[in-house]
Amino acid sequence: MDTRPYDIVVYGATGFTGQYVALEAVRTCPNKKIALAGRTKKKIEQVLDRINKEFGRDDAHQKVGIVIADNSNDESIKEMCRQSRMIINCVGPYRFYGEQVVRACAEIGTNYVDISGEPEFLQMAQIKYHDQAKEKGVHIVSACGFDSVPADLGIEALRQKFPGELTAVESYIHTYGAAKANYGTYLSLIHGVKNRGNLKSQQKQIFKEKLSYLGPRLKFRGPGFSQSENKWFIPFMGSDPSVVKRTQLFESQQHNRVPVQYAAYFCMQNFVSMLGFFLFGLIMFIFTKFDLGVQLLTQYPRIFSFGVFSKDGVTQEELDRTSFSLVFHGKGYSKTPESRETAGRPDQSLSIKFTGPEMGYIFTSISLVAAAVTILDDKLINTGGVLTTASALRETKFMERLCDRGVKVEVL
Repeated sequence: MDTRPYDIVVYGATGFTGQYVALEAVRTCPNKKIALAGRTKKKIEQVLDRINKEFGRDDAHQKVGIVIADNSNDESIKEMCRQSRMIINCVGPYRFYGEQVVRACAEIGTNYVDISGEPEFLQMAQIKYHDQAKEKGVHIVSACGFDSVPADLGIEALRQKFPGELTAVESYIHTYGAAKANYGTYLSLIHGVKNRGNLKSQQKQIFKEKLSYLGPRLKFRGPGFSQSENKWFIPFMGSDPSVVKRTQLFESQQHNRVPVQYAAYFCMQNFVSMLGFFLFGLIMFIFTKFDLGVQLLTQYPRIFSFGVFSKDGVTQEELDRTSFSLVFHGKGYSKTPESRETAGRPDQSLSIKFTGPEMGYIFTSISLVAAAVTILDDKLINTGGVLTTASALRETKFMERLCDRGVKVEVL
């Protein structure tokens, strides 16, 4: 593998998110051999021009390679994977374009990371390719962006700081600023709602045994007002809960760790915003039941999402004034109970705050590249497979890499 011409290939580098990932890779990986991959050489060269302009240099065309890869040509995808030790996949929606790259990486023996927040794709990859990736000794790790690093690694950070045995966590997402959300995320959301029935059959294959939680069952809460956050909130319907649950299953089975119960919530600016999200969710639920509805949702994102999602992208100024935080409230025990029946009420609690820059592009590119470098450079506790971020990256320098790029984790 060391004889491959590149350490990292950014696939989909000409897309909006892919360009930020390419910039981050060049910025933070000066000792890595990097290439950008896509369908059109001219568009890749335009990204290299942007890199030169961004960093005040003129050598990107000489130092960064170009790989032509097209999802309509499976052999070109395989050839891309043969040329690199690590593929950073920025081509979504992943339910349509992700499996092809995962399959090639598992077959050829190439490490892989992406930013998918699509539970159906994430679980499919584990079911179909975990054993093959583990046999090849490579790590295939999805959800390395805002979905779901802050949640998955945030719980791990809380567990490390907790004064005893952590057994239950609630998290609240806060957003600041007004940047529009990613259109690719919008498409993933549409098809995720449309195909939600497939998740149950996948989960039956993955969660064949119930997790042995300790302590009282964590109650799932509907929309309401949080006194701790001083905000209205709704349940977070992204991939974080499913990713965290897969982490807890793997950690309990492979490393004999006590699984943590988890519930995730999203804070709203006010009561009216919460009602708007309810209406958006109702529209999604109704319109995804028929093909014409899906076509309308896809064609008019700004109308159906009340301006949150748009095909227009965002400006750098919007990104610069946007940020997020995740507040985690953990409960547990000073000493590990023998069983749920003997546990009683938790006697320890601790809260931490995970803070980062704009989540859809800036934090996501920072986290994605940091994950790729960590898998390549650090000593990992697992030998390979299709893993969640926390299982793949804990006990490494991953969090240090995030903090070096402006992320903060603090005890409240």
